Amino acid sequence: CTITVETADGRFIARYADRSVQVSDPADVRPEIERDLRELACGQLVPRLQQLAAQHGLGVRKVTIRNQQSRWGSCARSGAIALNFRLVQMPPPVADYVLVHELMHLKQQNHGPRFWALIEQACPGYREAERWLRLAGRALF
Repeated sequence: CTITVETADGRFIARYADRSVQVSDPADVRPEIERDLRELACGQLVPRLQQLAAQHGLGVRKVTIRNQQSRWGSCARSGAIALNFRLVQMPPPVADYVLVHELMHLKQQNHGPRFWALIEQACPGYREAERWLRLAGRALF
């Protein structure tokens, strides 16, 4: 999406998508927009992960939102799940796939045949989501 910076009452306001955030440096809006996206991710992704976990009879011990450069999420053996804040910029079915992918690691830690069978059962359209991630995912803010 396009990011615009406006001046209002002596403050700089960055507008993107349907959101706006005050920025300190109009030449470098990245820190404030990332902070805004992290807050959005906490408010949207964590409850959605918990909802999906309940649907699959799983318990999540801890959820963190991170700025991961090469992963969309990760799941520790302890039941802690880390999610990339960029998931909030994805179409909901793609983000849901990533959430389900991490949840299935609570049942199977590796990416072997048993894991992919769990994914197929829990998220039959996962191949389309994987394709979207490959083609469009790296372009996210």
